[in-house]
Amino acid sequence: MKIQRATAVAVMVAAAAVTLTGCGSNGEQEHTGRDDHQVIDPLPPQEIDADQTAITAMQMILSWQPAVDTSKSDALLRAQRYLGGDLLAVAQSDTRAEVRPDADWQQWAASKDALTATCARSDSTPAAPAGMRTLVIDVACTQTVLHATGQSTRLTPEQWRTTVTRTDDGWRLTEYRFEQ
Repeated sequence: MKIQRATAVAVMVAAAAVTLTGCGSNGEQEHTGRDDHQVIDPLPPQEIDADQTAITAMQMILSWQPAVDTSKSDALLRAQRYLGGDLLAVAQSDTRAEVRPDADWQQWAASKDALTATCARSDSTPAAPAGMRTLVIDVACTQTVLHATGQSTRLTPEQWRTTVTRTDDGWRLTEYRFEQ
């Protein structure tokens, strides 16, 4: 009898809590989520490991806004804080404008499309001895075209070989190349 009474009380308390949750509103629910393709700021390079540095940098390098960017090299500017060595020097120099444009760049620009990249560490990453200051990390990246119409088109995944180097201020991407 005590168990039934306790169960009945628990059910009534739960029902009251659910009912009270809706009180004070005019029946409209407040939505806090967003679907506007906002970029979430990644952690600073001082707070992430070598793998995450390669992934974060490549996602930034392969994410483009053709209607706004003058070329794909503008993505290098956005990724600067994750870059080091010669790659950082290229990002900061005038030679970055010489990056070969994508065949669909003009079409994406005219359509006001944007591209976002998602990358992950690949199983093909070579093993490295512990304590190395320079690592090779393979990443698989998939770009998705975000059309102004609200639709999206996923492009063929690509494999990239990256090199990251430990600095006194965290890991930095120092080189990347497309792997076929």
